[in-house]
Amino acid sequence: MSEEAPTGRVIDGRFTLVERLGSGGMGMVWRARDEALHRDVALKEVRPPDPALAEYDPEGARTLRARVLREARALARVDHPNVVTVHHIVDPGEDGYPWIVMELVAGSSLHDRLAAGPLEPADAAELGRGVLSALRAAHACGIQHRDVKPANVLLRRDGRPVLTDFGIAAIRESTSLTMTGALIGSPDYIAPERIRGTEGDPSSDLWSLGMLLYVAVEGRHPLRRATTLATLAAVLDEEIPPPVRAGALAPVLNALLTRDIPARPDAEALDRLLAEAATGGARRTPTPTEPVRERPASAGSVPPRSAGPGSVHPGPAHTGSVHDAPTESAATPPTGPSPASGNSATSGPSASVGHSAASGPSASSKPSGSAGPSTPPEGPQDRIPTGYNSPP
Repeated sequence: MSEEAPTGRVIDGRFTLVERLGSGGMGMVWRARDEALHRDVALKEVRPPDPALAEYDPEGARTLRARVLREARALARVDHPNVVTVHHIVDPGEDGYPWIVMELVAGSSLHDRLAAGPLEPADAAELGRGVLSALRAAHACGIQHRDVKPANVLLRRDGRPVLTDFGIAAIRESTSLTMTGALIGSPDYIAPERIRGTEGDPSSDLWSLGMLLYVAVEGRHPLRRATTLATLAAVLDEEIPPPVRAGALAPVLNALLTRDIPARPDAEALDRLLAEAATGGARRTPTPTEPVRERPASAGSVPPRSAGPGSVHPGPAHTGSVHDAPTESAATPPTGPSPASGNSATSGPSASVGHSAASGPSASSKPSGSAGPSTPPEGPQDRIPTGYNSPP
């Protein structure tokens, strides 16, 4: 389906396309109306970066389609408040790529939140625990994310983070795309071992989480350069400047952002480190993050139990679910020029194009020095911010 396709088209006899929220290398996301359940949803058409793949490599296209379906079905079984939840899959058969139906989240992205300034270390640590909890749930199902970055973390109105865009994993592992050398993902957040071609280690996602947290507290990316190749070279070999604003989070960043894979903490140890950083370095027994649960095939809604307003810590299970999104540029605007590289945190290269939608302020923690958290304005359903802003 092309970007110029008119709204009003009905997919699978049930989902009416309302407006395009964004597009990128992974496909396209639409706001759609579920005519059967009378609710708005996010509808993602997953497709390869090269639209001609099916013509010159039909076997590769079939492999990709099978991987996308398998991964979507695996994600649909994960019941976790910080993980994208799949409602439905539309499979057009061998002649097309799947459409994935997900909940439309009211909120903004971490990328949008950081445009207002960096997070305090304790708040970043709480947010990091939520994203880590999402990764642990996905890893338990054999799914690696491969593109953890601020643009792929949505923040609900109560501040809870939701990790989106798991579709990149299936596309990245497609044999035909790997053979062509296509870089799928954001070069400034990718783990160095993945650049070298080493796959299969979940700790690579933890490197990306560490870089996300570095950007969140420092307001700049330490290795972003003027071009994609220069950024990749920096990620491979250059020393990472010590953080200056990280406070109690600094030991966590130092532990994660090491190129020695076995030296990185595992997920359980990392959760303890983040819990300690969230209290300003005071040791305490951490409250375990949300456990992984598999969604029964006929699962229904879960009664909501909301976290406190403005919290960035993941809350318990909630009514409904979270939507996926195509890959966005991972830029994070700084409060000033980068002392490390001279590059703005908003102007770095990305291997994919972002997508856009109505913007709204996040309910996450306030930037340093601000008077208090901002509250998104209430409004009609068709104007609810969704976090699908395109980074510059």
